[in-house]
Amino acid sequence: MIRLGLLMVVTLVGVFMTLDRFGQGDLRTGHRPVPAPTSAATDAGAPSLTAPAAGTLPATPPVDIIPAASQTPERTQRFPGPPLEPSPEYAGATPEPAQAVPADAPVLYVTADRVNMRAGAGTNNPVVASLTGGSAVQALGATGGEWVQVQTEGGQQGFVAAQFLTADAP
Repeated sequence: MIRLGLLMVVTLVGVFMTLDRFGQGDLRTGHRPVPAPTSAATDAGAPSLTAPAAGTLPATPPVDIIPAASQTPERTQRFPGPPLEPSPEYAGATPEPAQAVPADAPVLYVTADRVNMRAGAGTNNPVVASLTGGSAVQALGATGGEWVQVQTEGGQQGFVAAQFLTADAP
């Protein structure tokens, strides 16, 4: 164990002595030419910028300026893929029409900061949308139970816990 420690110390001393002897200065400066200072515009191929004499600038801009909107190419989908087809288990079925909202459906407002609207009555159903506080929804069913079937202004339908809904406008 002592030999290993001694070997590590001797190796580190040797590395430091080598770096001290040969590590002086910047060794790369002797191998590369130092270019004359130039501006970034000159490096990019632009002519050198100097102050023009008084009165030499044209009063109107050049006419060959093209608006950026006409230079932007139109986006096209290059690989559209095959057309969509219904899955085999629903091949002959037609989608159910959305439930019509009754004309006398009460408008309810969300009382919490954020409420989940679910696909069914109960927390074990997936979340369909998230409603923010003060959002107006129309009740599609009875409003006296624990869950109320509602429809948003955007037409999404789902269930919201009745404790988070009120008929009083915010």
